[in-house]
Amino acid sequence: MFDSRGDALPGTPGECVAALEELEALKAHLAARQARITAHLDDLQAGASDRSVGAQVALARHESPHRGTRLRAMACTLVDDLPHVLAALEQGLINEHRAEILAGEADHLHALDRPAYDTQLGELLATGAPLGDRALRLAAQRIAMRLDDQAAAKRRERAHRNRHVTAQRRDDGTAQITATVSDVHAAAIMQSLHARAAQEQAAQDTCDEGEERSFGQVVADLFVARLTGQVTAVATPIALNLVVSAEALLGDGPGADEPAEIVPMHGGAGGPIPASVARRLLTCSPDTSTRIRRLFADTEHLVAMESTSRTFDGLLRQFVTLRDRTCRTPWCNAPIRQIDHITPDHAGGPTSATNGQGLCTACNQLKEEPGWTHQSIHTDDLDPHEVEITSPAGQTTRTRAPDPPGLVPPEPTWVETWPGHWVLIA
Repeated sequence: MFDSRGDALPGTPGECVAALEELEALKAHLAARQARITAHLDDLQAGASDRSVGAQVALARHESPHRGTRLRAMACTLVDDLPHVLAALEQGLINEHRAEILAGEADHLHALDRPAYDTQLGELLATGAPLGDRALRLAAQRIAMRLDDQAAAKRRERAHRNRHVTAQRRDDGTAQITATVSDVHAAAIMQSLHARAAQEQAAQDTCDEGEERSFGQVVADLFVARLTGQVTAVATPIALNLVVSAEALLGDGPGADEPAEIVPMHGGAGGPIPASVARRLLTCSPDTSTRIRRLFADTEHLVAMESTSRTFDGLLRQFVTLRDRTCRTPWCNAPIRQIDHITPDHAGGPTSATNGQGLCTACNQLKEEPGWTHQSIHTDDLDPHEVEITSPAGQTTRTRAPDPPGLVPPEPTWVETWPGHWVLIA
């Protein structure tokens, strides 16, 4: 048998497993090569910020800027401080993800302790012990704590100060709320929820009426009830931005089943929802006090807006947020925090939908770094909104606003970013 490129596939299960092992080792070797090249890029651009170099790595590797910054940090740590760990990566003893775990644990150590940390890790990895991600992280933490107990304590204090809560939409109509708190508080929260849930489930078992809930469902319902102060959390006013095509709204025509889009204005959980669910939301009971902003999208474009103000606010800000939905930097996908002038205001750029783009805070700050340029190539309100980004290394890539619901995506095109290097633009 052959794959799509005409290469022969292994003939037996044993050969398949051997080929997978060989390819995994090759991936690790190439990851080590990428780390060395990344560290060399960082040396060549000694005057550039870590964020700028990381963003260039991200574009080259088709990752988010945040991920690119982490990859840059890992590469510099491996090359400069952890030669034994880098050698283990080159030899295929660990993969890139586990190398990143070990480099991350070294970030909290004093530079003078890193050689001993690297040596002990090298000895551990040389044994070939089958350590998974968690076991390897714990082993690295034990080594680091033995070398510098005070640094470990300070790390714990910093982590406690960075406590926060986030929400992320999942793909099945639910959302995941993540609270980063101290381990002591986490234990207290879960113990309290589980104790109360056990009482409610015991009471449920003695009553035949109503829908039976699993223990996990009871815990989740208690979590919502305690945060909102309500049993079912239906009376909390919310604002919902819903982008929906006219065909899906009316439930008529060939586009009646086109998914709508929920767009959060201040972060949170957004994404596509079924057309039937969108229609149900638009006709929800008024006693829920839900305010829904309906942005009707035709099959061509969203209506443009312009302002005489220097800042994007009001309906113009909402329009750009609803049009772009997430940060416009390629592969970023972070929630929009700021509306940016593509051509700066001080350079004569207007405050308009054409000259505006939604960015996260980090990407908006990156845009002001030396060597980075953004240029709008959107010339007609009827055309999709596109921006061309150029990095200090000469990389160019285009970002295109997502199509409104109901619009048939255009044929993909290829753009030559530099001689011999092509990037697919969807």
